[in-house]
Amino acid sequence: MNHSFRRILPLTLATAAAALAVTAGPAAAAKPIVHSTPKVPIVVDGKKLAPKQIHRYDGQPLYTRMSADKKRLIATTSLPKFKAFLKKKGLRMPAPNSKPKLKARSSYSGHFARIFVDNFLLGHNYTVGSGLGVARMAAISGANWFTSWQFENAVSSVETYGTGALLYDLADFNPAWGTAYIGPNQQVDLAWFGWNDRLSSVFSYWN
Repeated sequence: MNHSFRRILPLTLATAAAALAVTAGPAAAAKPIVHSTPKVPIVVDGKKLAPKQIHRYDGQPLYTRMSADKKRLIATTSLPKFKAFLKKKGLRMPAPNSKPKLKARSSYSGHFARIFVDNFLLGHNYTVGSGLGVARMAAISGANWFTSWQFENAVSSVETYGTGALLYDLADFNPAWGTAYIGPNQQVDLAWFGWNDRLSSVFSYWN
Protein backbone atom coordinates (compact mmCIF):
# COMPACT_ATOMS: atom_id res chain seq x y z
CA MET A 1 0.00 0.00 0.00
CA ASN A 2 1.24 3.48 -0.82
CA HIS A 3 2.73 5.13 2.32
CA SER A 4 1.03 8.45 1.54
CA PHE A 5 -2.31 6.66 1.32
CA ARG A 6 -1.66 4.98 4.67
CA ARG A 7 -1.17 8.39 6.26
CA ILE A 8 -4.15 9.97 4.55
CA LEU A 9 -6.65 7.13 5.20
CA PRO A 10 -6.86 7.52 9.03
CA LEU A 11 -7.23 11.27 8.66
CA THR A 12 -9.99 10.81 6.08
CA LEU A 13 -11.84 8.33 8.28
CA ALA A 14 -11.53 10.61 11.33
CA THR A 15 -12.86 13.57 9.34
CA ALA A 16 -15.80 11.52 8.08
CA ALA A 17 -16.59 10.30 11.59
CA ALA A 18 -16.50 13.85 12.93
CA ALA A 19 -18.85 15.01 10.18
CA LEU A 20 -21.22 12.14 10.93
CA ALA A 21 -21.16 12.99 14.63
CA VAL A 22 -22.03 16.62 13.89
CA THR A 23 -24.84 15.54 11.60
CA ALA A 24 -26.22 13.08 14.16
CA GLY A 25 -25.67 15.45 17.07
CA PRO A 26 -29.11 17.11 17.39
CA ALA A 27 -30.94 13.80 16.96
CA ALA A 28 -28.70 11.99 19.43
CA ALA A 29 -28.62 14.79 21.98
CA ALA A 30 -30.50 14.38 25.23
CA LYS A 31 -34.01 15.78 25.34
CA PRO A 32 -33.83 19.33 26.70
CA ILE A 33 -35.34 20.22 30.05
CA VAL A 34 -38.79 21.72 29.53
CA HIS A 35 -40.71 22.33 32.74
CA SER A 36 -44.40 21.58 33.04
CA THR A 37 -46.54 24.57 33.94
CA PRO A 38 -47.85 24.28 37.51
CA LYS A 39 -51.33 25.40 38.51
CA VAL A 40 -50.03 27.51 41.39
CA PRO A 41 -47.68 30.53 41.54
CA ILE A 42 -44.00 29.81 41.92
CA VAL A 43 -41.07 31.31 43.79
CA VAL A 44 -37.68 30.62 42.19
CA ASP A 45 -34.60 31.69 44.12
CA GLY A 46 -36.75 34.22 45.96
CA LYS A 47 -38.44 35.64 42.83
CA LYS A 48 -42.25 35.49 42.74
CA LEU A 49 -43.52 34.41 39.34
CA ALA A 50 -46.77 33.46 37.62
CA PRO A 51 -47.10 29.74 36.78
CA LYS A 52 -46.25 30.18 33.06
CA GLN A 53 -43.08 32.03 33.94
CA ILE A 54 -41.52 28.76 35.03
CA HIS A 55 -40.48 28.43 31.38
CA ARG A 56 -37.87 31.12 31.98
CA TYR A 57 -35.96 28.24 33.55
CA ASP A 58 -36.36 25.74 30.73
CA GLY A 59 -32.97 24.21 30.02
CA GLN A 60 -31.90 24.12 33.66
CA PRO A 61 -33.01 21.90 36.55
CA LEU A 62 -35.25 23.11 39.35
CA TYR A 63 -35.26 21.65 42.86
CA THR A 64 -38.73 22.14 44.26
CA ARG A 65 -40.99 21.74 47.25
CA MET A 66 -44.47 22.83 48.27
CA SER A 67 -45.09 25.81 50.48
CA ALA A 68 -46.58 25.03 53.89
CA ASP A 69 -50.05 26.13 52.75
CA LYS A 70 -49.75 24.20 49.42
CA LYS A 71 -50.52 27.39 47.50
CA ARG A 72 -47.07 27.95 45.98
CA LEU A 73 -44.25 25.99 44.44
CA ILE A 74 -40.92 26.92 46.01
CA ALA A 75 -37.89 26.25 43.80
CA THR A 76 -34.19 26.85 43.55
CA THR A 77 -31.76 26.46 40.68
CA SER A 78 -29.01 25.53 43.13
CA LEU A 79 -28.57 21.89 44.10
CA PRO A 80 -26.33 22.82 47.08
CA LYS A 81 -29.09 25.13 48.40
CA PHE A 82 -31.65 22.37 48.02
CA LYS A 83 -29.37 19.95 49.86
CA ALA A 84 -29.01 22.57 52.61
CA PHE A 85 -32.83 22.75 52.87
CA LEU A 86 -32.97 18.98 53.29
CA LYS A 87 -30.12 19.03 55.80
CA LYS A 88 -32.10 21.37 58.05
CA LYS A 89 -34.72 18.64 58.19
CA GLY A 90 -32.09 16.03 58.99
CA LEU A 91 -32.34 14.55 55.48
CA ARG A 92 -29.86 13.79 52.73
CA MET A 93 -30.24 12.95 49.07
CA PRO A 94 -29.28 9.40 48.10
CA ALA A 95 -26.22 9.27 45.87
CA PRO A 96 -27.05 8.78 42.16
CA ASN A 97 -27.07 5.11 41.11
CA SER A 98 -27.12 4.06 44.77
CA LYS A 99 -29.25 1.41 46.39
CA PRO A 100 -30.95 2.86 49.49
CA LYS A 101 -30.82 0.54 52.45
CA LEU A 102 -33.50 0.05 55.05
CA LYS A 103 -31.99 0.56 58.51
CA ALA A 104 -32.87 -1.87 61.26
CA ARG A 105 -35.34 0.28 63.15
CA SER A 106 -38.83 -0.81 64.05
CA SER A 107 -40.48 2.32 65.43
CA TYR A 108 -41.23 3.81 61.99
CA SER A 109 -41.83 0.58 60.10
CA GLY A 110 -45.35 1.61 59.08
CA HIS A 111 -44.31 4.82 57.33
CA PHE A 112 -44.38 5.00 53.53
CA ALA A 113 -44.72 6.96 50.32
CA ARG A 114 -47.35 5.68 47.87
CA ILE A 115 -47.46 6.62 44.19
CA PHE A 116 -50.55 6.42 41.96
CA VAL A 117 -50.87 6.48 38.18
CA ASP A 118 -54.10 8.52 38.30
CA ASN A 119 -55.08 11.79 39.94
CA PHE A 120 -56.80 11.89 43.33
CA LEU A 121 -54.90 8.82 44.65
CA LEU A 122 -56.60 6.51 42.14
CA GLY A 123 -55.45 3.81 39.75
CA HIS A 124 -52.57 1.39 40.03
CA ASN A 125 -50.34 2.23 42.95
CA TYR A 126 -47.12 1.19 44.59
CA THR A 127 -45.99 1.62 48.18
CA VAL A 128 -42.37 2.56 48.91
CA GLY A 129 -41.53 1.75 52.51
CA SER A 130 -39.69 4.22 54.72
CA GLY A 131 -35.96 4.17 53.98
CA LEU A 132 -36.39 2.58 50.54
CA GLY A 133 -36.50 3.78 46.97
CA VAL A 134 -37.37 2.75 43.43
CA ALA A 135 -34.49 3.56 41.09
CA ARG A 136 -36.35 2.69 37.88
CA MET A 137 -40.10 2.72 37.40
CA ALA A 138 -39.91 -0.16 34.91
CA ALA A 139 -39.12 -2.44 37.85
CA ILE A 140 -42.60 -1.95 39.31
CA SER A 141 -44.64 -1.86 36.10
CA GLY A 142 -46.66 -4.93 35.23
CA ALA A 143 -49.71 -6.60 33.75
CA ASN A 144 -52.51 -9.02 34.62
CA TRP A 145 -55.35 -10.71 32.72
CA PHE A 146 -57.27 -7.46 32.41
CA THR A 147 -54.78 -4.67 31.87
CA SER A 148 -51.19 -3.55 31.87
CA TRP A 149 -49.70 -0.54 33.59
CA GLN A 150 -46.50 1.40 33.89
CA PHE A 151 -45.20 3.94 36.37
CA GLU A 152 -42.44 5.50 34.23
CA ASN A 153 -43.57 9.05 33.41
CA ALA A 154 -47.07 8.03 34.49
CA VAL A 155 -47.40 8.96 38.18
CA SER A 156 -50.09 11.58 38.83
CA SER A 157 -50.54 11.64 42.61
CA VAL A 158 -48.58 10.84 45.75
CA GLU A 159 -49.48 10.08 49.35
CA THR A 160 -46.97 10.15 52.21
CA TYR A 161 -47.49 8.84 55.72
CA GLY A 162 -45.08 9.61 58.53
CA THR A 163 -42.22 10.35 56.14
CA GLY A 164 -41.31 12.60 53.24
CA ALA A 165 -40.47 11.55 49.69
CA LEU A 166 -38.11 12.81 47.03
CA LEU A 167 -39.26 12.60 43.39
CA TYR A 168 -36.80 12.54 40.50
CA ASP A 169 -37.21 13.47 36.86
CA LEU A 170 -34.48 10.94 35.97
CA ALA A 171 -33.89 7.33 36.95
CA ASP A 172 -31.29 6.12 39.48
CA PHE A 173 -31.88 9.05 41.88
CA ASN A 174 -30.11 11.37 39.45
CA PRO A 175 -30.88 15.03 40.29
CA ALA A 176 -29.50 16.43 37.02
CA TRP A 177 -32.98 17.28 35.68
CA GLY A 178 -34.51 18.33 38.98
CA THR A 179 -36.36 16.96 41.98
CA ALA A 180 -39.47 17.57 44.06
CA TYR A 181 -39.68 17.06 47.82
CA ILE A 182 -43.03 16.01 49.28
CA GLY A 183 -43.29 16.38 53.05
CA PRO A 184 -44.74 13.79 55.44
CA ASN A 185 -48.48 13.19 55.74
CA GLN A 186 -49.39 14.73 52.40
CA GLN A 187 -51.85 13.84 49.66
CA VAL A 188 -50.69 15.58 46.52
CA ASP A 189 -52.12 15.86 43.04
CA LEU A 190 -48.91 16.35 41.08
CA ALA A 191 -50.47 18.35 38.24
CA TRP A 192 -50.81 21.29 40.63
CA PHE A 193 -47.06 21.46 40.98
CA GLY A 194 -45.98 20.69 37.43
CA TRP A 195 -44.96 17.11 38.20
CA ASN A 196 -47.69 15.11 36.50
CA ASP A 197 -46.33 12.17 34.44
CA ARG A 198 -42.68 13.01 35.15
CA LEU A 199 -41.55 10.56 37.79
CA SER A 200 -38.64 8.24 36.92
CA SER A 201 -37.37 7.37 40.43
CA VAL A 202 -38.53 7.96 44.00
CA PHE A 203 -36.98 7.76 47.44
CA SER A 204 -38.94 7.47 50.69
CA TYR A 205 -37.13 9.00 53.65
CA TRP A 206 -36.58 7.35 57.00
CA ASN A 207 -37.92 10.24 58.98
